[in-house]
Amino acid sequence: MMFRLLWFCTILILLTLGSLASVAQGIDREIVNQSIEWVSVTTDWKVSSRTSLMVEGQFRQAESFQPMQYQLRTGAEITLNKHFSFVPVGYVYTWNHRYGEQPAKFKNNEHRLWEQVTYKHSVRRLNVSHRVRLEQRFLQTHVDKGAGEVVDEGYAVFQNRLRYRLMVMLPLTRASLDPKTWFASVYNEAFLSGGENVTFHEPDQNRLYAGAGYQFAKPLSVQAGVLYQMLIKANGAQQENNVGVQVQVVYNIDLTRK
Repeated sequence: MMFRLLWFCTILILLTLGSLASVAQGIDREIVNQSIEWVSVTTDWKVSSRTSLMVEGQFRQAESFQPMQYQLRTGAEITLNKHFSFVPVGYVYTWNHRYGEQPAKFKNNEHRLWEQVTYKHSVRRLNVSHRVRLEQRFLQTHVDKGAGEVVDEGYAVFQNRLRYRLMVMLPLTRASLDPKTWFASVYNEAFLSGGENVTFHEPDQNRLYAGAGYQFAKPLSVQAGVLYQMLIKANGAQQENNVGVQVQVVYNIDLTRK
């Protein structure tokens, strides 16, 4: 089991090292290394044979549990078949905090709309998922007028963002992800921002995760692992390399069952 897990994790890590190196190559930035502790709780409420409503909470801390970012996400997902599903519209509110060695000057929060398409398939025992997500971000801004006066200018800054995530899951104790099954999980997600309010026009964030989890029952799974986040700040001159623990809890509810 351990050999399979190591082989499984190594493949995705090797594939992403090249892209990470190409983004950082030749650019002189102020780089800090920090610890992070992220927890997410996700639930899907199945309301019909093809439609489910999703609610997700993200609780992100940095540098020994300093508040980093909290997030509430909702959306409606439509399943087309066993391979394809999509979210025509979703909403996120993000609470951003000042944290770490490169803190932002102000706590600028965010409204966000999002859409996504997911394609799932299998390669032997591997469960593979490709997710493309589009985001329309409305960012809060503050202006320091001097003499202690700070003006909140609202959520006037607009940006687009494109995200792609490749995730692979491998059942370890059974042939498939059935109840009472241990599994390994890895993913890599890349981010690219665009729009007239974006000053840095290269991939500005990458997340790489490797961990293990347990499928307690069909609706409930828990996993934990190591997360590496490379985050380039909006000015392009500062970068965070964050490494820590990510815990993910998923509990789904089928409202169509009688």
